[in-house]
Amino acid sequence: MAAAFVIGLATVFKTVAIKRPGREEEEFTAEIRVRDLDEQDALHQKQQSGEAKGFDHVKEDVVSLSGFADKNGKPMDVTDELKEKLLKDPYVLMGCVRAWNQVQQGMPELTAKN
Repeated sequence: MAAAFVIGLATVFKTVAIKRPGREEEEFTAEIRVRDLDEQDALHQKQQSGEAKGFDHVKEDVVSLSGFADKNGKPMDVTDELKEKLLKDPYVLMGCVRAWNQVQQGMPELTAKN
């Protein structure tokens, strides 16, 4: 039996897969704020009028990131400062944009089959 739907969750955790050229697939986790439909409509109106541009809304809604390692493979704690730097990387940002869209559309986390 599935668990009951929890009302009022402000954020969810989303696995983000990235495939950079010449590397195997990599993953990290993004905690993303869930916008209610009224907030989504307001954002859409701001985008239509030109008030909101780019991906600032995604950057604002990414609460935390985890699953990163340094060049030696040592796990890293992602501070707010590091999160800001990571979101300047096009692979990280575009992965977060895809995850943000899935979260706001209510898409479930998919699991790979063995």
